[in-house]
Amino acid sequence: MSNQVNFGRVSKEYSKYRDELPEVIFEQFRRRNIEFSGKAVADLGAGSGIFCRALARQGASVTGIEPEISLISAAKAQDEAEGHSIHYIHSVAESIDLPDRSLDAVTALRAWHWFDRRSVLKEVRRLLKRNGLLIVINSVFVPQLSDVAQQTFRIVKQFGVEIKPAGAMGEVKERRNDFPVNWFREWEESGLKLMAEWQYDYDLSFTVEEWCGKMRTLSWMTNVEDERKERIIARIEGELSPLPEPLSIPHQYSVAVMIMPS
Repeated sequence: MSNQVNFGRVSKEYSKYRDELPEVIFEQFRRRNIEFSGKAVADLGAGSGIFCRALARQGASVTGIEPEISLISAAKAQDEAEGHSIHYIHSVAESIDLPDRSLDAVTALRAWHWFDRRSVLKEVRRLLKRNGLLIVINSVFVPQLSDVAQQTFRIVKQFGVEIKPAGAMGEVKERRNDFPVNWFREWEESGLKLMAEWQYDYDLSFTVEEWCGKMRTLSWMTNVEDERKERIIARIEGELSPLPEPLSIPHQYSVAVMIMPS
């Protein structure tokens, strides 16, 4: 992985406050003839298992690939609470102990920008069956549409924290479907064929506590020293607490689906 950020430092908050994607995404997959029931799927950068559980609810046999052991522990605890049986491999995405041609799909939710992408693409090509899919998803809140987000950013900047795109998201300015445009060229050069791409706008509701919890897990906050982080969170809580709850925050996810040609 590139541009290392230690999400293991915030594994408890990550498990509790990182939001799931809306269920409509699976209806959008079905409209494009993409089904997960009975399929073998590996989720790269699985974190606390958010998308692993979503895939399992769709009937997939899921393996989560995650380099932070504390996040795997958090994922297993949540899996047990929800009655899921998901296998996890403590590994980076660039080298995965799974057999060749063993997967129907490889997914990456909010993770592709942390990888050594060319190395991961070699692994993806090794692991996918013919006509297997690589599905890359990113989701973000949209600060320009949210007074709460803009107020939060102002406070964070006052404490000297640089707000910048996560990992490789800032490599180039040009965007396609809100992904860096060079990713599409990399996918094509690796031999994968773009099958579908789309975006979806949605709102999520937060209490002030939940919003602050999410802020703790963002890449530009994870490595801030604890004392300064607590002062930032206290200031955000203090300024937002008079607002009526829930706080409605606009979000957007982007999806790109590539197929391994037969």
